[in-house]
Amino acid sequence: ELERIETLVQNLLKISKFDAGTIVMEKASENVCEMMERIRKNFSFRTGQEGKEMILKGDETIEFVCDRSWLMEAVMNLVKNALDHTEKGDSVRIEWKTSASALQIAIEDNGSGIHPEDLYYIFKRFYRSRFSKDTQGTGLGLPLARSIIEAHGGSISVDSELGSGTVFYLYFPIH
Repeated sequence: ELERIETLVQNLLKISKFDAGTIVMEKASENVCEMMERIRKNFSFRTGQEGKEMILKGDETIEFVCDRSWLMEAVMNLVKNALDHTEKGDSVRIEWKTSASALQIAIEDNGSGIHPEDLYYIFKRFYRSRFSKDTQGTGLGLPLARSIIEAHGGSISVDSELGSGTVFYLYFPIH
């Protein structure tokens, strides 16, 4: 319970700092593949324990100017949610690619999906679905991820089908 409360307080502080505009992004050119590999390693114990698979797919040479720690936190929030809503034998896939003007990162799972009634509200602070079996969540992970992504000039969208899985799409303009 103490860990849960600490996470809640830390996330509230982070969101408040974004709201106040006091977060300074320390941007540098980063290798996207290396960041995603680090995220996979972060969750490797959990995926092994739960019998789940994390798949990475993308061009190993793509560089992106970002604040590495903040961007990784946003993606890790999405991966954590994906793992929370998948079962043994399911997978979480992170795929990235670039077009002429944008970097797209997709975090996809083949888990329980998001109820259609919830899709409009999932980025609202403290929103908790009445359909969710997850009793530990605080309703701050997705709003924090969105704040981080928007602070990078990006956007986030979601596509989900109940019982089939969810995909979060992150789009970042490339200058």
